[in-house]
Amino acid sequence: MEIYCKVTDAGLVPMYDSDLDEKKRLKKGEEVLCVIRRPRNYKFHKKFFALLRLTLDNLPERLERNLGITDEEDLLDCLKLDLGLARTVEIGGRRYIRTESISFGKMDETEFEKFYGRCTDIILKKYLRGTERAALNEEIERYF
Repeated sequence: MEIYCKVTDAGLVPMYDSDLDEKKRLKKGEEVLCVIRRPRNYKFHKKFFALLRLTLDNLPERLERNLGITDEEDLLDCLKLDLGLARTVEIGGRRYIRTESISFGKMDETEFEKFYGRCTDIILKKYLRGTERAALNEEIERYF
């Protein structure tokens, strides 16, 4: 059972009628395991892709050429590799690198915020050297 709640002074309160219906199915005194996840913010997701576009649009040609980055997905894969968010799998005797997913189902908002911060750090150190964090943040706001 998954329900969306809002944090209030009274505690966690179901947000929608369907969530309230799910909560009502619980019996008083019943023990349950609660997992707290903050659902992903779509605007923040769009901001991340603005960061990728901005980086790609300003990527030094030598990096673009050396790393074979041609689009946002390539850059995202490079960032995941830089962050160690990949694993090697063997299929039919051949080895492949599989990067981890950042889908809404795989990463909640808290995890995605950390991922965004780590990506920004790497972009400033490796891909857009010499760029100030404040300047990058200002540009991102204009991009999306």
